[in-house]
Order: sequence, then C-alpha cells, then structure tokens
Amino acid sequence: MGARARVALSDPLQLDFFALALPDRPPTEFSPRHSALPPRLSSLVAPVVEFARKSEPKPQNYRITDSDCLGEGSLKAKCRANLEALGALKRIEAEGRPATQEEQKLLVRYVGWGGLPGVFHQDDARWDTERAALAELLSDEEMRSARATTLNAHYTSPTVIRAMYQLARHLGFTGGRVLEPACGIGHFLGLVPEQWECRFTGIEIDSVTARIAKLLYPESDIRHQPFEESKLAEGYFDLAISNVPFGDYRPFDPRFKSWNFVIHDYFFAAALKHLRPGGLLLFVTSRGTLDKADVTLREYLAQQADFLAAIRLPNTTFERNAHTQVTTDIVVLRKRLPDEPRGGHRWRDLSQITNSLGEKIAVNEWFAAHPEFMLGEMQLSGRMYRRSEPTLVDRGTDLSEELLRVIPLFPAGVFSPAEKPLAQAHSIPEPSLVTEVKPNAFATLNGRLVRREGDSLEELGPLPLETTKRLHGLIRVRDAIRRCLQTQWEEKSSEEMDQARVELNRAYDQFVARFGFLSERRNVSAFKGDPDLPLL
Repeated sequence: MGARARVALSDPLQLDFFALALPDRPPTEFSPRHSALPPRLSSLVAPVVEFARKSEPKPQNYRITDSDCLGEGSLKAKCRANLEALGALKRIEAEGRPATQEEQKLLVRYVGWGGLPGVFHQDDARWDTERAALAELLSDEEMRSARATTLNAHYTSPTVIRAMYQLARHLGFTGGRVLEPACGIGHFLGLVPEQWECRFTGIEIDSVTARIAKLLYPESDIRHQPFEESKLAEGYFDLAISNVPFGDYRPFDPRFKSWNFVIHDYFFAAALKHLRPGGLLLFVTSRGTLDKADVTLREYLAQQADFLAAIRLPNTTFERNAHTQVTTDIVVLRKRLPDEPRGGHRWRDLSQITNSLGEKIAVNEWFAAHPEFMLGEMQLSGRMYRRSEPTLVDRGTDLSEELLRVIPLFPAGVFSPAEKPLAQAHSIPEPSLVTEVKPNAFATLNGRLVRREGDSLEELGPLPLETTKRLHGLIRVRDAIRRCLQTQWEEKSSEEMDQARVELNRAYDQFVARFGFLSERRNVSAFKGDPDLPLL
C-alpha cells in the first residue's frame, strides 16, 4: 500500500465478518439533481442508466460438464492449462472484475501442482520453459506456496465426485448447507446436481487456488484460510463433503488440543463439530483413517456419529487426474440426533484377510466383513510411500459401474432434513458467525450483503449495482487489513506475514483502480456511521 493509505489501529475484530454501516441514503452513480443535463433530459436518461446498471449479468457459479475434460492430457498439457489459468487470474484481478464464462472455462482446468513437482526442481531441464513462465506469473510467496502444494494438492476425479453425490441422494440429501473444508478450486461445487439448492462454504489454504475458486463460484462463500483458523458455526451444516488432505503434520486447534490429530484425522473431527445432528459426512481419505492400528480417531467419531459404510477405491482412481497412485476410501458418517442410541456398523478394530496370492493383510473390520465394498483386491504392492505397502489393485472393471453397484447397498433415506427448508429460510441463523457481526451492522455471506438483526443475519434488498460492488470491495480491503494485522498479533511466520501483505496490496490496488482512493467522498459515504471507518 505504500504511502497511499493510512491505517489506523482499532480494537481487533473477528476476521470473517466485518461491520458495515449502510449510509442513510445509498450513494448512486447517477443522480439527475447533480447532473449537468437539463432536468427534463435528466429525468429521461436516468431510467435508461438504471436499466443498464441492473441488466449487467450477475456472476454465477460455474457448472462443470464433460466438455471441460478435467484431468485429461499429458503432464505438459496440464502445466500449460495451469499457466493459462494463472494468466487469466492475474488479468481479471488487475481489472478488478468477475470472470467471464470463457475465462471460467480456462480457470476450471487448473489442476494445481500435485502431479507436476518437476516444475519446481531447478535441475530438471525438461521444465525450464514452464518454470520461467510460472516465475513471471507468481510472486515469490505464491511460488513458495505452489511448491508446498506438490505434497497433497491432488484434485478429485469427477467420476468419484458424481458418485458421492449419487450416494448422498440415496441417503436422503437433496440440498441444504454444505461444507467443503478443503475445496481446492471447487470441483465439488461445480459438480453438485443442478436441481439441488445448496449454500456452499469452501475453505482453501492456498492463496492462488482460493482466488480461482472465488472467481469460479462467486455465489458461494469461499474463504482463503487454514481449516483450523476458520470460524464456523458448530452444529450448522447439513452435509460435509470433501477429499481431505493427508500428511504427518498436526494442525493446532484448541478444541482438539488433547487429541493432537494428524491433518486428515483433524478434518474428520472438526467437520463433525460443524455438522448439525442428523447431518452427513462424506469424505475421501487415505486408507490409514480406517486401517491404522491406532483407534483414537474412530473412537472419537463413534461417540457422536454412526458409521454407515465405506467404499475402498483402487489405487489407480486418481492416477489420471492427479498422477498419483494411492489407495483411498470414501467414508460415510451420520451425526446422531440428541439422545439417539448408537447405530451403524462396527469399524473400530482391524481384522486379517488372506488374498488370492496368499498374502495376509490387516484391514478395517468393516472391509473384512464386507469385501464387496472394496472395488478391487488388497495386495502388498503399494508404491506411494514404500514397497510392499497394502494397496487395492483394481480388477480391470469400470470404476463408474463399480460405484453404482455398491451405492444401493448403503442404508436409504437416513438423512434427517432440517426442520425449516433452505428455500423458506429468509434469515441466516449461523450462531457463531452472527456474534462476529455487530448489532445492526452489515457483512457479506455467500457473496451477498446481509445485516445482523437480533440473532440472525438478514439478506438485504436490492441496492444499486455500483454501490453493491463498492461495498464488497471495501469489505475485501478490510478483510486483507485484518488478516495482515492478525499475522502480527499472533506472531505468525515471516512467510505468512509477507503473504498477508501481498494480499492486502492486491486488494487495495484493485479497489483504487475501480473506485478511487479510500478517502474519496463516495467511499467514505459508503461506510458512513461505521465505527471502524478509521481502519480504512
């Protein structure tokens, strides 16, 4: 931001929602009273201007189709698609506007760097051209973040996502509040059945990936932050669905301090907290969630939820899309209602099976009792981490057909719908989020302007389009300021502080390019009466 803006510190607020005071009379971009035109002519022109303003198309969530060819192409082709998507991202951000449908078609083909580690290896001459192009597009901090994602940024196959939604429908879910805690660029959002009415909240730790997701799904609530730092309401969401990250690191969340879960276990425990009773959890996870000897996580989850079943996927499931061979499971849980007795299947312990090769392998007792849910044969032939690791080898059958075969084996209609359908919910009673907004103050939720009234967030009526965009821009600047200040208050790493400053500069520059300096009359007027106006 340099010397172009003054930042005055005030009492620290929560990051996700920021109080916005609507002016007594929303500022308009055209007013006959202030026009140089004669009054009679102004009165004729004003409706035309207002019509043009309202006729500007509202950005919409992208719909993924087979024509997008996700996961197809060679490594070089995927890298080129990544570079094209990054070029579009930078261009859109520089112009401070939503993505067009044509640009969304470029953005949706971004596959991340999980299958492309060679781009970041200086001694790999095969990628010199792409490495140089990437360095031109990304800042140093963005480059470091992209390099870090090579460990676990493996996007989910559309075949698997569609099957998971078919499974959710079989269980009784056809719409509601949906949490995607590791959303990537949002494939679970783009493949949700079109007839379902869903409100998505997506969490993504990588800056570039989150920014692409926001452009692809502007009608959804996409948050760039670690899942452990998200301030979400507990007992709120109807469905949690994701392909959760895996690894040996342990995120810190004071709610689970005594458990000290590794990353993939943490996502299960935290997501379950945010599900309402009767809600469903469908996660793709590494086989260790079910097959490891340590039963701590399974015991923890069983205290609150019933294990409905799991599907073990062949190690080739993500090979085309993410260029990795790893055995994964789709784990399905249902959070119990208050005072509801335990149900579901046994899944705490392990049992030993013997395969057709005579190999003895320890697997979860669920799979030992229900081998039909393993879409292949367990063998000691894994290559992801070490030789002779247990892995599920496919039988050469079609994955889509295999998934369709097992879905009817799940219990039907076990999802408990919310008492008030989403279509009838005019207010947004998300408790912990409501308390982060000051009484009678304004904020953004799922891309909409809302106001706190009592204990709920009420969606605002229509405002002039330019006013709405101005307020959203001011919120983004304040969000970036808060994040920047928070990294200092919490003494985050220098890399996190640098990234926060980069994002603040980006948000500020985009706003100034579109609406002028923060101190200009219209911008100050938009925040008239807001107690935190000095922060801007």
